Amino acid sequence: MTTSATALPHHLVVATDFGPSADNALARALALAQGLGARLSLLHVVEPLPIVSAWGDAGSAAWLGVEALVQAGEEALARQIARVPGASAAGVAAACRVGMPRRDLGRIAKELGGELLVLGARNERRLGDRLIGNTAQAAVHHACLPLLVCRRPAAAPWREVLAATDFGEAAARAVALAEALSPGARRRLLHVHASLPEATLALVQPDPGQLERYAAAAEAEASQRFDALCTGLPGWTGHFRRGHAGELLMEAIATHQPDLVALGSRGHGPWIGGLLGSLGQRVLAQGEADVLLALAAT
Repeated sequence: MTTSATALPHHLVVATDFGPSADNALARALALAQGLGARLSLLHVVEPLPIVSAWGDAGSAAWLGVEALVQAGEEALARQIARVPGASAAGVAAACRVGMPRRDLGRIAKELGGELLVLGARNERRLGDRLIGNTAQAAVHHACLPLLVCRRPAAAPWREVLAATDFGEAAARAVALAEALSPGARRRLLHVHASLPEATLALVQPDPGQLERYAAAAEAEASQRFDALCTGLPGWTGHFRRGHAGELLMEAIATHQPDLVALGSRGHGPWIGGLLGSLGQRVLAQGEADVLLALAAT
């Protein structure tokens, strides 16, 4: 497998709340867009604020000056583009839209023609914001296009990339996109072959000899498949491991200290995830690297 032209994003959309982490995300996206020859947009989603009468009558609620909020957002976008070095010269387009940021970021970015959504991570450690900030965390669940969460300073290019694969389509897209975004980086590809589930084995109680032969055959098949995958990715160093995927991925992150971790996402809905959620959420919660999440084609 080689990186195809379709893996190259031609339009990057940076979501902003105008804070320092958003400035860092814009700076990273600027460098990526210049390397790719891609367009770049800066998006702010205004959440309308309801006003309820002093009597608490829900029927008398009105929306607080949406036009004024949009105008204020557009002015803040212009100031951010002016203060981030290189953004004005790069012709970054500004877009202010009305919606619910936690739900609509991905959809609006896609409507703008975006092919990669870029977010800044606040790295807050309060329980409610422990992952990457409430809005960014929700965007992970609702994203309908590849998502890059920027945590590391954007001043230096990525030098070490780690991608994990389960042989699925989403993982393949993550690997291809990571390769396109990281020219010159050292790249490692990890596959973890999981052990047979003990709970299931306890139910069926298979013959020990038959089970051993089945486990050996399954591991040999996975190893051969991984070798074939690595053959098609000459710029990557393969690492085949046995055990628990989450634990071994975090171990690999601690060992190799990548600047970027790339993963495929199954695109779970908002009720799956949070502090006890998917592998991607665990990396976002515990790692210090930038994180690239890709979805399977829909």
